[in-house]
Amino acid sequence: MDQQQPASSRSSFSDYQSAVQGPTPLFDVQLRYLSDSYLSFFQERKRIEEAYVESLKRLHRKIRSVDSQLDDRGDLSTVRSAWQEIVENVERESQARQAFLGTLSTDVINPLTALKDTQERTRKRIKEDIKESTAAYTEYAEAVLPKLKYRYAKKFSEVEDQKRANAPLPPTSPPPAADGASYMNHPKYNNGGPSRPSVAGPQPLRALDRRPSGSGPSARNRSPSSGTAFSDLAHHGKKQFNQIIGGLLDKRGAPDGLGSRENQALRTVRAKREADEADKDYRKGIHWLETLRLRRTKILEGGYKSLEMFVEESAIVVKRALERYSDNLTATYTTQTQLSSHVRTFVDRISPEKDLLKVKSNIPRSLASAIPDPILYEHGQVGSCNDLIFGFSLVDYSTSKGLQDGEIPKIVKICIDSIDQRGLESEGIYRVSGRHAVIHALQHDLEKDEMDFEFTPKDDVYAIASLLKLYLRELPEPVFKFALQDRMHHTEERVEHQANNFVLLRSKIRRLPAVHQATLKAIIEHLARVVAHSEKNKMDPKNLAIVFGGVIFGEDDMPKAGDLLSVQTWKDTLMEDLIVNASRIFDEPTVHHSPPLPPTPATDPVPLYYGSKNTMVANMPPNPVNQPDAAGSPQDFTPRLPPRPTSSIHPSSRTYSNTSPRKEQRTADTLYQPPPPPPPPLLATDSQPGGISAPPSPTAVNSNLDLATITIPSREASSGSDRSVDNPPKTPSVQQHKMVPFPVTATPEPGSPVKPSQAQPGSEGNDPFI
Repeated sequence: MDQQQPASSRSSFSDYQSAVQGPTPLFDVQLRYLSDSYLSFFQERKRIEEAYVESLKRLHRKIRSVDSQLDDRGDLSTVRSAWQEIVENVERESQARQAFLGTLSTDVINPLTALKDTQERTRKRIKEDIKESTAAYTEYAEAVLPKLKYRYAKKFSEVEDQKRANAPLPPTSPPPAADGASYMNHPKYNNGGPSRPSVAGPQPLRALDRRPSGSGPSARNRSPSSGTAFSDLAHHGKKQFNQIIGGLLDKRGAPDGLGSRENQALRTVRAKREADEADKDYRKGIHWLETLRLRRTKILEGGYKSLEMFVEESAIVVKRALERYSDNLTATYTTQTQLSSHVRTFVDRISPEKDLLKVKSNIPRSLASAIPDPILYEHGQVGSCNDLIFGFSLVDYSTSKGLQDGEIPKIVKICIDSIDQRGLESEGIYRVSGRHAVIHALQHDLEKDEMDFEFTPKDDVYAIASLLKLYLRELPEPVFKFALQDRMHHTEERVEHQANNFVLLRSKIRRLPAVHQATLKAIIEHLARVVAHSEKNKMDPKNLAIVFGGVIFGEDDMPKAGDLLSVQTWKDTLMEDLIVNASRIFDEPTVHHSPPLPPTPATDPVPLYYGSKNTMVANMPPNPVNQPDAAGSPQDFTPRLPPRPTSSIHPSSRTYSNTSPRKEQRTADTLYQPPPPPPPPLLATDSQPGGISAPPSPTAVNSNLDLATITIPSREASSGSDRSVDNPPKTPSVQQHKMVPFPVTATPEPGSPVKPSQAQPGSEGNDPFI
């Protein structure tokens, strides 16, 4: 019996990797959670903490080393004490961080690492077991069991074949009388022994028995037995054909029918025994395959159970680790908070007053040791000079001496005071010069020790006046720098300046440095006092203006040769105006305080009704707020300007510029026009109208002096009597008038300064520039 093998119902085992994996991928995911996420974070945190702790320790060592070199052994200031606590706090913080680092390793990283190692071993074992069981099951199911099944099927087929071979074949047709006997008795088919039954063919061939046997003889006489045998061969194939041939041979070779039947029985028994053994092996194979399947199932179930335990244990361990991490972090931050609070107490103890007092106590000694000794000026005749006064600016003097606002140099003050006391009535004061040697003696004594220098009653007032002029002349920056061109513009608009109370002049004075303002005020007021005694000293404003004009305003360059003829037309009355109007220019007006503002009304103001658009107003009452103040500003040289409309386009509403004095003056005149002041009183002078009062030229003074033969006299040996005896009065000659630096050929306009009719005597000539 040929049976077709049934199709196997089990799944394909070709995908070996999918069969081997099982819970391993889930183990890998959980292990990656541990290694790549948790442990990676905490290990990096540990590395950062270690670097931070090491940096704190290094910083503490560095600052301690620096502070040990900076701090002295004495008492520390409050700031340095607080700073020491700050530095020590760094070490305490490093210790707290070191403790946190230890707990991070012990309570967090180590448990997670142990869990990871354990579960990695579990995963490895499960993976190996699954791999081994899967390999065994797959190998047995795909290699061993098919062989057992095939052997069993083969043996079973052989048994079935033996059974069919031993079964008697049914007759297909009646044997013929003559031919059939002779055919069966042929020595080729009949050996005289009992005949062996032939292998019966498949049952479908039995349809041949129903053929009619009474028909006529066919064209070919066939043997029924031989036809049946070959028909079976056609249906059973090559194997059955060989069995039939073997059986025929057995019949031929068998001496009798009993021996062949015994051999056939042995073969059948042997085939059955082999079939039973194959069946047992096949059954055992099925049982063993099931055993392998169950073993693989148990291993997979154990793997998933281990996975569940891993997930649970991982959650427990991670939770405990995070709790300890949070607690340790809280403890660390609490410690840092306490350390910060401790440091804050020292910071609150910082006292700037105590530290300043401690430093200030050491400043004088330190300053005295740090400032080098001054290097004094060594004069060839008088020796060391403690002060350098002549030839240096007022600003430098004020800075070096520490002058306050309103203070003037000492030389100016003592010269003015001495002349006010003894020289206001001296004839020709500031025009008549003192002796040259006496002036230089006073200069050197003043620079030798300014602090102790004082004039004595024996000092000549003319020498004192010349000393003041010498000091002012040698200033690098004049007291009141005023260009000649601007002074000429001032003279041209003199009436307007007098009308507006010299607002432009006062504004220029306000822009001077404080020491220049104070010095100018002191000199001008002093000259006004000199003019007040002009009846005796013969020094009117014009004469003083000639003497002090170039000294106060600065010397201007003389014009070129082509412009020398225009010098006679110059008109400069600025110095004269300063002297005459000193009280108006320099006196501080009374400060008027504004009345207090009215209280804020409790209710809204009553709205005013001005009528409709058709209302016509005959007149409006004057607004007291808009009335200009004729007295000017109480605290400023500039007068108070009347208010102008907000939307005015008048040029005066633009930005006021000081670039052009004439433009400034005209603008100020248009804004304010008070009534003109009364004319100044006329002073009795001996000047002639139309003449020019000019001092003799410095070239008239004999300057051929041998410095090697000059002996500076003492201040006690010099007096006014020596000046009058050594230098008797001289009558000015015609040659002296020709040495005047101003041309005298042209007749000046009225109002110009006139020269005196008779020069005053002087010890060194009548040079007003000495």
